Amino acid sequence: MATMNKGIRMKVKLFLSGAAIIVLAGCARDIRQATARKSVDISGGQTPSGQVDFYSDRNDAVVPIYAVHKSGDVSLLSGIGINPGDDYDFGRYGSTVAKRLTVTAPVGTQDFLIDREGPLVKVPVSEGKVTPVETHYQVIERGDVFVTYTADARVLPATEPPPAPAKKRK
Repeated sequence: MATMNKGIRMKVKLFLSGAAIIVLAGCARDIRQATARKSVDISGGQTPSGQVDFYSDRNDAVVPIYAVHKSGDVSLLSGIGINPGDDYDFGRYGSTVAKRLTVTAPVGTQDFLIDREGPLVKVPVSEGKVTPVETHYQVIERGDVFVTYTADARVLPATEPPPAPAKKRK
């Protein structure tokens, strides 16, 4: 009988140890730091192309940016809206986050979403130009699995791209 009790105690200890590991693993978060800029190419090699430059008028919340493809499919490009070096939970947002997002896209009107269920933004893309898009995203309430917010975007006139940085001589 004593041997049976030791066996049961051993199984209980193993079960509790395994349960503790599962609980701890469930609490683990993938905390990362935002970068200054991220570039994404959705042109598929099509020419001519231009760029769309997304940024936030506030840098206090992660703002997911989605591309809406001609087929109607939606894909997450990146998050914007926090300063370089600020922490964010990669597991919550499912993408990298940068202060600015530059998207290379085919010429013509391209559709984007601010957050997956936010406003649809139609952006005219001009050959060899950069079209700035200023987003306004204000969190009203944040829960564990939801965010209540207001969002909109302002598409600004296309401009010439900034000059490429000079290469350092060796």
